[in-house]
Amino acid sequence: MVWARTKLLIWDYIFEPVKDIEIAYQGPNPQKFYKKVNELIRTIFNVPDAYVQEKSYDWEKGKDTERFEISWEVNKILDTFSFITIEVDLKGFAVAGEGKAGIKIKPRLITEYPQDTVWQQSILYEMTRRFWHKMFYHKKRMEYLNFGKELITSFESAIKHFGENLREGQTTQAS
Repeated sequence: MVWARTKLLIWDYIFEPVKDIEIAYQGPNPQKFYKKVNELIRTIFNVPDAYVQEKSYDWEKGKDTERFEISWEVNKILDTFSFITIEVDLKGFAVAGEGKAGIKIKPRLITEYPQDTVWQQSILYEMTRRFWHKMFYHKKRMEYLNFGKELITSFESAIKHFGENLREGQTTQAS
């Protein structure tokens, strides 16, 4: 990520034209998705804890009910200019051990070019940057998009597999 006051941002959704991926689960113990999603974020995206931010955490627990809503933001740094940002939202409830959970995944590839200095704001710099971007960096960004698709597909598959195992009762209490 570029640390600049003013920057040119280029956003690409990982899957076009789909901007969000939604997974719905109905069955036993939907509250177990919290630990599993948290674990999968760190293992599949392979990012340090500093690049995972739990933006909101709301968990209400009653006598036989649980209601939860959690959201994370994950930043996977790829190089000086580009990174993948993934927003993951988990929302659900359980009544006497049965309930529903919904997971929404919003992945994007973001490229940032700083524009702080007089040189970076000049027309000559912009022409050079555009030439470099079109001739060299565009191919790299397409590789990053494919890499992002692989990461998100793995993450989505692991969540679905966990949901299937939950429904079949194959997960342990430690999960």
